[in-house]
Amino acid sequence: MTKLTLSKPVFLCGMMGSGKSTVGKMLAKKLNVPFHDLDNLIEKQEQMKIPEIFNHKGEGYFRNVEKDLLISEAEKLSGVIALGGGSLQNQEIVDHLKNVGITVFLQVPISVLLTRLKGGRNRPMLAGVDLEEKLRTLMKERLPLYEQADITIPVENEPHIRVVQSIIDKLATYEH
Repeated sequence: MTKLTLSKPVFLCGMMGSGKSTVGKMLAKKLNVPFHDLDNLIEKQEQMKIPEIFNHKGEGYFRNVEKDLLISEAEKLSGVIALGGGSLQNQEIVDHLKNVGITVFLQVPISVLLTRLKGGRNRPMLAGVDLEEKLRTLMKERLPLYEQADITIPVENEPHIRVVQSIIDKLATYEH
């Protein structure tokens, strides 16, 4: 098998709990490229954890920071970047990321997300809400943006390494 070399960054998108950070780290390691987690970049810039930003400054502020960071930094980043679940807020962001890199949608059914996110903490959007109802609402809003990704990887309960290999196989059609 030929060694895959990335000439553009790979942006992983999908719902919270879809495995973007876990799969992203494994993918970056396998491809021997840097890994970036957008939430970590935001926390570093804002010098606050994501839940603190939501609590003290609100979701609107967080989304603006997220958008500004993505627009200004996307083309400077290399390797694999795990986006936040709500990072693809509008067509402008989707178009920008597709222009500077390759977008990969980790498509996970609501039933799997429910299992993964139950009892989870550190997810300000899920605090004190009906989890299934919230996930269905978010999925309905975000799916039209996610579905524009260059590559879609259906994810159920297979091992992460299998998901990583599926991404590599698909990336091979973009990179030689």
